[in-house]
Amino acid sequence: MTYLKTYCSLFLLVVLLACDSSKSEKQESNAQETKLILSSHSASNIANDLSSNALLKTSFDKVLNDADKALANGIELPIPKDPGGGYTHEKHKKNYADMYAAATIYSITKDEKYAKYVEYMLLQYAVMYPSLPLHPKSKENHPAGKLFWQGLNESVWLFYTIQAYDLVRSHISEENKTTIENQLLKNVAKFLSEDSYETFNKVHNHGTWSVAAVGMTGYVLEDKDMVERAIHGSKKDDTTGFLKQMNTLFSPDGYYSEGPYYQRYAMLPFIVFAEAIEQNQPEIEIFKYRNNLLHKAVNTILQLTNKNGLFYPFNDAIKDKDFYSQELVFAANIAYERYKDENILPVIKAHNKVTLTNAGLVSAKAVQEQSINAYNRPPMLIKDGANGDQGGLALMRMPSSKTGQLNAVFKFASQGMGHGHFDRLSFMLYDDGREVLQDYGAARFLNVEAKEGGRYLPENKSFAKQTIAHNTLIVDETSQCNAKVSESEKHAPTLVFSDLDNNNVQVVSAKETNAYEDVVLQRTMAMISLEDEQPFMLDIFHASSPNKHQYDLNFQYMGQLMDTGFNYEKEANLSPLGTKNGYQHLYKLASGKAKGNVSRLTFLQQNKFYSIATIADDKTEFILTQMGANDPNFNLRNEAGYIVRKQDVSNTTFVSVIEPHGNFNPKMETVQSPNSNLESLEIAYQDADYIAIDFKFKNGENKRFITTNKQATKTTNHTLAIDEETYNWQGVYLLKTQSK
Repeated sequence: MTYLKTYCSLFLLVVLLACDSSKSEKQESNAQETKLILSSHSASNIANDLSSNALLKTSFDKVLNDADKALANGIELPIPKDPGGGYTHEKHKKNYADMYAAATIYSITKDEKYAKYVEYMLLQYAVMYPSLPLHPKSKENHPAGKLFWQGLNESVWLFYTIQAYDLVRSHISEENKTTIENQLLKNVAKFLSEDSYETFNKVHNHGTWSVAAVGMTGYVLEDKDMVERAIHGSKKDDTTGFLKQMNTLFSPDGYYSEGPYYQRYAMLPFIVFAEAIEQNQPEIEIFKYRNNLLHKAVNTILQLTNKNGLFYPFNDAIKDKDFYSQELVFAANIAYERYKDENILPVIKAHNKVTLTNAGLVSAKAVQEQSINAYNRPPMLIKDGANGDQGGLALMRMPSSKTGQLNAVFKFASQGMGHGHFDRLSFMLYDDGREVLQDYGAARFLNVEAKEGGRYLPENKSFAKQTIAHNTLIVDETSQCNAKVSESEKHAPTLVFSDLDNNNVQVVSAKETNAYEDVVLQRTMAMISLEDEQPFMLDIFHASSPNKHQYDLNFQYMGQLMDTGFNYEKEANLSPLGTKNGYQHLYKLASGKAKGNVSRLTFLQQNKFYSIATIADDKTEFILTQMGANDPNFNLRNEAGYIVRKQDVSNTTFVSVIEPHGNFNPKMETVQSPNSNLESLEIAYQDADYIAIDFKFKNGENKRFITTNKQATKTTNHTLAIDEETYNWQGVYLLKTQSK
């Protein structure tokens, strides 16, 4: 491997002499104040409070350890040649992290060895960067970088590097500052904002990182033009740029259109650049912009986590990401600093660290001074779309004295741009943090070089994005909108009604009219808690069409199959379930027919049993599947699925109860309630406007759930006669004991 290390070391012998030759220059530069997110005043206060604030001390010690390791390892700038996960890729990532850690420690301790480390590395990059070509592993039709295979990583590099430079700039001689600024920082900013013009002006997380990095560089270098282009777009007319991204990428509720995984990632440049804007141009009032949008965005991304802090993995998402990630440490600190929202403090306490910034100092003091309870995750409806009119998400959450919290995520949101999946009217189910019914997430091993260089795998497009990879209805084995992003972005599902305020019943209904050419889909989901029963889900999924179709209602369950309420035949030789649209990646394990009017599947997940009971008829088929077909490189997880299929029908309604029950203790060798407690389930009444579902659990009363299928409000008056009994009620649903 070729390095610039030897040449640059000789170069540094000259420039470092200049560094020490002008004491007056150094004294003058020491008077310079920082421009970004750690002021000299806050740095001094952090130093003073280390002995009295445990959270600050823990955070400082971690960064100090990182900085000391960086100094011990020395400086190395390999010629870029590897994709994500490769040595050169990871080394340049490590370099900006090391510079940021060392610069932060210098600002607090004033120990010049940390500042010199950053200065030396920046001077070496100043030699390397101007002569670099585009990265040799850049991907066709994908914006390239020079240090990295994609320009996004170049933006992240500058994002951290300019913060490091801001903190040590006062230490550096004028001559070396000129070298660093002209040969390196301005060059990188030019590459990002001019040479990569389309990305810089793109309304997308790549664009967010780019404008944030360039904008902060503009503040540090006192380049007004650079700042204005970052905030208002290259044409400075707000058709692109940071404000345009804030106006377009977030809903009024603070939901980011690409989903939680990318909202987590994008929150860092959004919140840190906003802090820099506030420090330098408070007249913009960026933290008040769009009715305190950034406050809502931070709260929303924190709420888009399950009990264990893991982000709900819809769209292109890596399942292991949680709110302990560094992006959310920055976001939570700055949000608390700017909005003084005490509801964020439990998250900051859970992080057990703060950023060593102005905001981190404020947050650490608040955690020390206040009594803090556990983070609260209430049920909530989150609107999607810049104007809040592109569908959304329902977070249905209900406590249980027996198991903790049952949590369903009902997704009826917009496409989510290129990282979106074709999964309208899908849902995920969690039970006290356990993943019960899953969204596959992304097919990707991030930064694992052996797996497509850490990029998205081919199976991300051929399976993970396809409708069959989600818990929703698939028509004719075809993905929604024929898996075309351009078509899917034209429309979004419609919220029919929602009521999440009732302690015993939470209900949401949404309709999709554009996923398939001649099929209208409507799903109504209710989370219900009855006396002596654990909370459960009632799922009503209706499809209507003038033509006959095959309808597949898919459940991707987590765990081991225990029992079925239908007879099935296991396949002697495994073969794919279909040939395209993700079906080619599913093995058909077994299939069977209903043997009664309700069929069940029971599985065990983390020592707890779950049953899916579905109303069935003679046209209902049940298919057991497993991922992994047509997967020559073993890129897919081998996980289970359960399809309820109806063929050659035009209008149909799938009614299911998803029920947690019992437990299995392998240590004590005890089993409790391994079988479903549901005794009966039937459609009592159905027309174009209403549906009534009767159900009964063991040792319970007969219950009737009645709801409207049309737009309604909680004050709408309904009258419906069923079984010679007249029901009068206000609202969008009624749950009562059945009169018989």
